[in-house]
Amino acid sequence: MTPKNFHDYAISMKMNRILTSVLLAITASSVILVQGVNATTYVRRNPTDVILPDWAGKWNCNLDGRQAVLELNLTDTRICKDGLCRTTAGTRIAGRVSDNGRPWVAIEQRAFVAGDPQSSRRDHILPLRYKNTDNWLLIMHTTNRNIASGYTSWNGIPFGLQCRKS
Repeated sequence: MTPKNFHDYAISMKMNRILTSVLLAITASSVILVQGVNATTYVRRNPTDVILPDWAGKWNCNLDGRQAVLELNLTDTRICKDGLCRTTAGTRIAGRVSDNGRPWVAIEQRAFVAGDPQSSRRDHILPLRYKNTDNWLLIMHTTNRNIASGYTSWNGIPFGLQCRKS
């Protein structure tokens, strides 16, 4: 998918979400908001800022000496409380990885944890979770947003990871 097609697809998906954002379920005595969608905007204040859409795409990687492919996409965040659900479009990264031609495995953005690098500027750091168990981390090179380096982990042991966006 070319950036133009990805952009058109993203706009189409946002329009679809906006049109369905006020879907109401009516019960016997109450109205429950099933889905509400907020739009997400991205601002690059400085030339070296990294915004979440910069991570989306196909990345060719070297995972501890093995070839791997990492595909990342913008996804939505959905929070439900007391029967009210709210979705914020394009606020997380999720995708899949294929290590050395093996079957695809899910990977998703995670929260920062104590062992992650400390920084007053975390916009260029993407913490990931592989198979919902192992913490990975990518740091985008701010002068070239097509390159990222970091580490993977397996059974708690870190291994090098270098990726180039294709």
